[in-house]
Amino acid sequence: MSEKKKVIQVGTGGFGLSWLDILHTHSELEVVAIVDIDSNNQKKAKEILQNSKVQYFSGYNQAFKQVNAAFAVIVTPPQTHKEIAISALENDLHVFMEKPIAHSKEDAITLTEISKNYSKRVMISQNYRYRPEIQAIKNAVCEQLVGPIEYVEWNFRKATKFGGWRDHYEEIVIEDMSIHHFDLMRYLFKKNAKSVYAKSMRPSWSWFKGNPAVSATIMFGDILVNYFASWVTSGPETSWNGDFMLYGEGGVIALINDQPCILKSDGTKEQLPVPEMKDADRVYSISEMILAIDEERMPLTDISDNIHSFQIISASLESIEKKTEIPL
Repeated sequence: MSEKKKVIQVGTGGFGLSWLDILHTHSELEVVAIVDIDSNNQKKAKEILQNSKVQYFSGYNQAFKQVNAAFAVIVTPPQTHKEIAISALENDLHVFMEKPIAHSKEDAITLTEISKNYSKRVMISQNYRYRPEIQAIKNAVCEQLVGPIEYVEWNFRKATKFGGWRDHYEEIVIEDMSIHHFDLMRYLFKKNAKSVYAKSMRPSWSWFKGNPAVSATIMFGDILVNYFASWVTSGPETSWNGDFMLYGEGGVIALINDQPCILKSDGTKEQLPVPEMKDADRVYSISEMILAIDEERMPLTDISDNIHSFQIISASLESIEKKTEIPL
């Protein structure tokens, strides 16, 4: 077995702590430093790690300069991603970062361009791709079990109360959540989006400042996608993947309540085989980063690929603002 790769984690808030659990228990990783401006977050990280050798910092520049590591794992608000990732690259570290690439279109493009100047990799975690139920759908699409996919209905409904910075976004569901679904569409269809027309609104009962419900029409080549998402549903919730139906001439490839199946026009339903996965979800995502470093190749969701998923977010926001269809 090769030597464990040393990791510096930046950000150990609520979601950061769940990432720390994954990193701490991964057989191929060693957490050597934690960066967080909040001493309480550092304290919680210490409780998880129980390791006196781990160093703690309030500033990432200091950590990157002083600690020998293979890569940085960044789990901070998107507004901070660009500057932290650039600092890591400047200090000869690979970068593994929570989605999205950044908060603004400008920052995302800038970081993507700057990353080309470095030999180190920048990977964005798109863990939804690596779930067994999604792999079942992917296999069915690739095998054209209902023929080529021609149009899609995709619905996501949650009633989630986060608190903190998310509550103040203008278009919270698009800016923070839809990247998962848009990336899955690119992954399943093997196509990039060609145009987006989006509208959003804020229901009267919303606890978010901005608009937590959105409808978008997206063209992936000649595939038409009708997408709806809400983070303040007053009705039944879907899974985090959402419920979706992919229509081909021979029927529908569907994911309903995370159960992949084929629906035929005669009313019959066929469950799709769900593959067994040694690693799945976020564990698969970080393992892919490790493997990419070992094999000296780009990870599957390298920033140069993931910018195409982020561009759907940017185009959706522009469409909402301008009230028109935005080409990509």
